[in-house]
Amino acid sequence: MSNLETNLLSAVAKKNAKALEKIYDLYSPLLFTIIKRVLKDENLSIKVLSEVFAILWLKADTLINSKSSLYLILVNLARNKALDTKKRNEKLISEPYDDAYENNYILPQIFCNEELNIEFLQSEQETIQLLFSNLTEAQLYVLNISYFEGKTLEELSKTLKLPQDTIFDKIKVAFSNLKENLIIAGF
Repeated sequence: MSNLETNLLSAVAKKNAKALEKIYDLYSPLLFTIIKRVLKDENLSIKVLSEVFAILWLKADTLINSKSSLYLILVNLARNKALDTKKRNEKLISEPYDDAYENNYILPQIFCNEELNIEFLQSEQETIQLLFSNLTEAQLYVLNISYFEGKTLEELSKTLKLPQDTIFDKIKVAFSNLKENLIIAGF
């Protein structure tokens, strides 16, 4: 996590509303886009975005020691919260939403030691788009469904009417291609 991110998160942990406002200004457009892509409902997406920042406000102290960037933490937090909301609305989750549930399923568990921030991603946007354009349509589709719909391998198999091994192979090859392309691009 960069010094700026650590300072902002530390300030939020100390209940500094200006720090939360700065994080909101930096990240809310991206987070809203992710949430809306999962939920496909603008009003519900606005509500979930506010819940994401409420979680950040309440749990910032638990995220400070993360080795991941604030960007990765927030993206995963927004995705997890949106998927949880979607599954609860579809009555796929009946487990009570309490603090323990939130800590286990909503707060991101990220094991990435690399610094990755929004400025870097914005500066490399064209390269990143090119890397994804090198994937096949099937690979993109499977990655998209697994990430934005949170489907498991078993659910993907049922949805696509393909064996789990085939889907696993597509995901494995897609990640392998992405990794190879990232190395070639110098990341």
